[in-house]
Amino acid sequence: MIIIRRILTVSIIGLIIIGFFVFEPFRSEPPSPTVTVGKTKISTTQGSYCWNGPISAKCVDMVYTSPLDMAKKHTPTSVSPGEEIKIDFRKDPIDESLIVEQWIDEENVNAIQMKDNSIVAPKEKGVYVYYITADWKQGDGNYAFSVVVE
Repeated sequence: MIIIRRILTVSIIGLIIIGFFVFEPFRSEPPSPTVTVGKTKISTTQGSYCWNGPISAKCVDMVYTSPLDMAKKHTPTSVSPGEEIKIDFRKDPIDESLIVEQWIDEENVNAIQMKDNSIVAPKEKGVYVYYITADWKQGDGNYAFSVVVE
């Protein structure tokens, strides 16, 4: 009986500790976006960020030279011309702090308008990198992903 109580106590303490690191109020980094095209999830790369959590605060600098470099971490996802790309965060950023840029190369960077948490893929074929920056009350983060329009 004592062994069962100890196991139960250790299990409950373990679940509480896991909860501190997994669940939103206790996170020590900004939420990552879920980027999808249709039912296909597009992989994103997290860049540098600062975050003030209830347990710890930290700034993390990633070693990327540009969003183009960040996006190289994943293979570009195939999309159709004009297809809708959805960008969702499980915790919404501060109003008007979410910025999306399209990078073709170092000299060709365009601000992209979002509508209903979505952007539209270009009509021209090619590889495009998207760079997302966002702010929350607890801090900020940036992310990159790439698509290939075929």
